Amino acid sequence: MPWSGTAWEAAEPVYRRILEHPFVRELSDGSLPHGKFIYYIEQDALYLKEFGRSMAAAAARFTDPSAMSLFLHFATDNLAAEKSLHESFLGAGAGTASASPVCLLCSSHLWKQVTSSSVEVALAAVLPCFSVYGKVGMHIFRTAVLDGNPYRGWIETYADGGFSGSTGQLMDLCDRFADNASPGIREEMTEAFVTGVKLEWMFWDSAYGREQWRI
Repeated sequence: MPWSGTAWEAAEPVYRRILEHPFVRELSDGSLPHGKFIYYIEQDALYLKEFGRSMAAAAARFTDPSAMSLFLHFATDNLAAEKSLHESFLGAGAGTASASPVCLLCSSHLWKQVTSSSVEVALAAVLPCFSVYGKVGMHIFRTAVLDGNPYRGWIETYADGGFSGSTGQLMDLCDRFADNASPGIREEMTEAFVTGVKLEWMFWDSAYGREQWRI
């Protein structure tokens, strides 16, 4: 089994918890309160700014032109598409929110991994952003009530084939690096991946509760 398969098996229980989360279920049937969705979009927009910086930093670590090009693509084209999606929901209110504790945790964790860990572990830490959204997006699309759903634009964006294509490219790159890694590094990769999946759950949970700073 390739590393990505082993890593997904380790993260499967967390993924199941994500599918069961009320944010995901209510987004799917359109009953999610508007304020909770806007909070999520605002925090996601803030996170993606830091995500772009992390992808650019990761690109600089590769000597392989194809890997470097892939991460620069993540830092530009992918972010531009998601930025457009955010603006379609936020309008004139875009860019006025402050980062929540969980948003900052997710951003700082990713930055630490892509700048301080081995390249293999950095790749594994980035993968949840793609694989979880790809799987959750397709799950929501298949189970969603689309007619009259105020979140249809979001649902259809993450069910798009272009997004799954990027996920596949990154997964293949992770597997290629894992094939040449020591058992210890592969374990670190899996740990980083599972941590990233847990943070995805925390991000949606934070949005559902509209998390605020307690002090």
